[in-house]
Amino acid sequence: MKKSKNLLFKTLMLTCIGVAIIGCDPEDGIDGRDGIDGVDGSDGSDGAEGVNGKDGEDLTASVTMFENKSNLAPLVAMMPQFNYVEAYSLISSSDTLSNDFKLVGAQDGAGFLKDPESDGYIYVVNSEDAYAVSRIKLDANLNPISGDWLLNSGVADFARQCSATMWEAEIHGGASDIFLSASESINYDVKGIDPYIVTPTPTADFGLDALGEFSWENAVPLPKNAYPGKTVIIGGDDDSSGSEGQVSLYYSETGDADLTGGKIYVLRFKQISDGLGGVMDVTASTIYNESNLDFQTSYDIEFVEIVNGADMTKNEMEDASVNVFASAFMRVEDVDYQKGTDEMGRNVFFAVTGRGPGAGTYNDWGTVYKLELDADAPLSGKLTQIVSGNTDTNNADGNLSMLQSPDNICVTENFVYFQEDPNSFDRGHAAYIYQSDLNGKSIRPVLELVLRSDLTTDGSLNVGDGDGGEFGALIDISDKVGVPGTFILNLQPHYWKNDSFKGRDGHVNTDYEDNQGGQIVILKGLPR
Repeated sequence: MKKSKNLLFKTLMLTCIGVAIIGCDPEDGIDGRDGIDGVDGSDGSDGAEGVNGKDGEDLTASVTMFENKSNLAPLVAMMPQFNYVEAYSLISSSDTLSNDFKLVGAQDGAGFLKDPESDGYIYVVNSEDAYAVSRIKLDANLNPISGDWLLNSGVADFARQCSATMWEAEIHGGASDIFLSASESINYDVKGIDPYIVTPTPTADFGLDALGEFSWENAVPLPKNAYPGKTVIIGGDDDSSGSEGQVSLYYSETGDADLTGGKIYVLRFKQISDGLGGVMDVTASTIYNESNLDFQTSYDIEFVEIVNGADMTKNEMEDASVNVFASAFMRVEDVDYQKGTDEMGRNVFFAVTGRGPGAGTYNDWGTVYKLELDADAPLSGKLTQIVSGNTDTNNADGNLSMLQSPDNICVTENFVYFQEDPNSFDRGHAAYIYQSDLNGKSIRPVLELVLRSDLTTDGSLNVGDGDGGEFGALIDISDKVGVPGTFILNLQPHYWKNDSFKGRDGHVNTDYEDNQGGQIVILKGLPR
């Protein structure tokens, strides 16, 4: 206080002197006496203590939607032609949420909903290699708040929960939203889980028996107005044994949300290549496969019924598929349909992952197909191979020489995004996501999975060692969050392992417990 008064006094004196200098020169005056220093002011009283805040969380809530929310940077790198797309980490296995929830690894299929209890959202996601399904609550800015487990590996029919689809009543019909989680191996059904359940029952029986047993990669319901008053679910059978992979169809004509009374069908070619660039009808009672199709040529197909399919085991289903001469694909992976109008919803796309070079099959590097279902009923249509990595093997007529094992797929109104899983075989690069138009043309790589040696146990990591990683679901959430071009992407960095990741779902599976880490990221600005 004293210093402040002295400074003020000196400032005033300088001002007075300045005024005197500007005026005419007066006579020297008598020196005045020094002024007495002012008394120091008393210190102000302390302010009242603020109200105590809530306990802090490891993940600090951010005030904007688009920024890293995890303590680990996003494990993706955008390709140069997509440098305007931004990636942000949403949650990683190194994070802890407010209720002590920790993410496990191998995030695969997922669904995204608005939370009816808040202004935030619900993200339900499969953990493929932990045989579990988690539910993560997000606030309005997509900050992870809490999480729990809707399914864990202690369930009697535990399985590798691969891709998944959120049945949304507003889009697909009925009165309830249901998470359709596909079981690929060990057990073979589709699980229907309530995403809003207040108290989860993670070891309950969620099996939808009427859909039948396959090596389910995904079960995708078509929009309710694609076939009004009908229930249509397209499935991918990720199998290479017996009947090999099937494209399955569940069909009910008794309502748009009948998950108990429908029939099961599998795809069968009606036409094939004539070997000269043309098309010919099939020979009856003959099993055909992908080698009988030419690239970028459309063929008539049909779906043939598996009578009493709902009562069959997975092995019985394979035998039944052979008996009806179902057409074979080398491991059908993810399925999606075109967004936009009701008519567009009848355009179905699926990825076939292949078996790799030297396996002696008809599909080494993988393919992507477009299935255009007829308008009057979904039991017939046209099939076209629109992407193929088999440029110098098999039919040697492919269009993407760098493709390695396409797995997950996301279809918007204008684009197809297909994602690699190069863990069984590879071309020497990390997993890519590609964008093409709806006919498999104008293909460009969008991003690649980042391989970080500092996250491995021994500090080393080589591209092509079979343990790099892959992608899970890519979901367009633009309409729900109100920002065009907003997607959520699941990552499976298989190289990131730590025993602390085990048992996080509340159960330790002594035969199959996994120790992988995982991450979920937000993409901003991805074209739709």
